[in-house]
Amino acid sequence: FLPNDISSIDAGKNEFSTARALTHLTEISKKPHFVGNAEHNNVRDYIEKQLQQLGLQTQIQEGYTISQWGNLAKAKNIIAKVKGSTNGKALMLLTHYDSNPHSSIGASDAGSGVITILEGLRAYLSEGKTPKNDIIILISDAEELGLNGADLFVNQHEWAKDVGLVLNFEARGSGGPSYMLIETNDGNANLMKAFVEANPKYPVANSLAYSIYKMLPNDTDLTVFRKDGDINGFNFAFIDDHFDYHTALDTYDRLDRNTLEHQGSYLMPLLHYFADSNLDTLKSKDDYIYVNVPYFGTVIYPFSWIFPML
Repeated sequence: FLPNDISSIDAGKNEFSTARALTHLTEISKKPHFVGNAEHNNVRDYIEKQLQQLGLQTQIQEGYTISQWGNLAKAKNIIAKVKGSTNGKALMLLTHYDSNPHSSIGASDAGSGVITILEGLRAYLSEGKTPKNDIIILISDAEELGLNGADLFVNQHEWAKDVGLVLNFEARGSGGPSYMLIETNDGNANLMKAFVEANPKYPVANSLAYSIYKMLPNDTDLTVFRKDGDINGFNFAFIDDHFDYHTALDTYDRLDRNTLEHQGSYLMPLLHYFADSNLDTLKSKDDYIYVNVPYFGTVIYPFSWIFPML
């Protein structure tokens, strides 16, 4: 379920490199960087600068929202866009940059998501091609206080109406395989067909896991996109070494390198696939069962097959 080899600093320019991604993590996981402290500002400035060095124009969306937990927070979202060649729905790459108050270093949650997106974007843009769809990058703020940054974007930013699909990178631990979990208000059939066609090399996903996930009091930024914007998305999150989560143990050294490689192995094929796909066709009323099978990857089939197969 996990890659065996860790990509080196010398990997091809158009390839995801875990070693290159980690150079960013040294800068954004020095200290706790929760909303309101000085290091939080430093991390935001660093991420914005890295996006600008990729040739992207950035903007900071700033505003107050009240979270679903009743917390009032001022979020400062980092936003950028790769302009596509058509006027279809946009693909969004999503994670958050704030760490949990007050002791967490935030290397995995969600520094791992930030560096996955930065390195994946660098590799994608190195090819110099123009995607069909706009690619919107949202590095949200105040996720740990109650998904406030996502709330701010979905309900107040003019680009929110353009988003057709979100790829969200998260962590609830510091290692282990990254699980794919779908967020949709509709059936998952078209989403799963597209996921299989994109063909990530090390898929870890099953529909039972998502059924359990929906029963738990766990939310990510992607939940806001589904609930408030009716926007489909894929979560990619790892949960092993859970005792590091939201603690001072969530450090650069404890982030599993194979896990980070796994996140990159999701992002690159899905980024290439969905950047050029019709994102208006992902809605469906039908649900598919999906499960991993050795040597076959992700196997999908309709609900109507369940009883005949049984």
